[in-house]
Amino acid sequence: MKELEIRKYEDIYHQQFKEISLDWLHKNHLYEKADDDLLDNPMKYIANGSFIFLAHFNNKIVGTISLTPVSRDTYEILKLGVVDGFKGLGIGRKLMQTCIDICIEKNIKIITLESSSKLENALKLYEKLGFKHVELVDGHFETADVKMELKLR
Repeated sequence: MKELEIRKYEDIYHQQFKEISLDWLHKNHLYEKADDDLLDNPMKYIANGSFIFLAHFNNKIVGTISLTPVSRDTYEILKLGVVDGFKGLGIGRKLMQTCIDICIEKNIKIITLESSSKLENALKLYEKLGFKHVELVDGHFETADVKMELKLR
C-alpha cells in the first residue's frame, strides 16, 4: 500500500467526513435523521470524549471511523466508511484496529457497534477482528438490525 495514514479528525476535513458517511448510508438505503448529529457536529462529540479518525491515502481522504464512549468501560464504533475504489485495500481494517488499540490503551472492557445485515463485507471484517453477535435491544438506529461486541478483558 502506498501512503496510507490514519490521522485524528481535524475540522478542515468536515466536508469529506460527512460526504464519505452520507455516500455509503444513501447507497445502502440506511440514512436516517439520527445520523445527522454526529455528521453535522463532530467537534461536539470529540469534546465529549469521542475519537474520529480519517484515512489519508496519497493526501486524499478515503475513509472514516468514529469511536464514542457509551459508559466508563464501553465504547461504540460509529460511521466506518471507505470510499468506493479504495475498498479491499485493508483501510477499514486499519481504521478498526486504530480504535481497538485506543480502547486497549484506555483499559476499555467492551467495544460495541450496530450495523445492518446489508453490509456483509463490514460484518465479515468485524467477525475477523473478533466481534461477536449479540442481541440488539434499544438500538440507536432504526435501520440497524445487527449488534456486535468485542470483549477486551
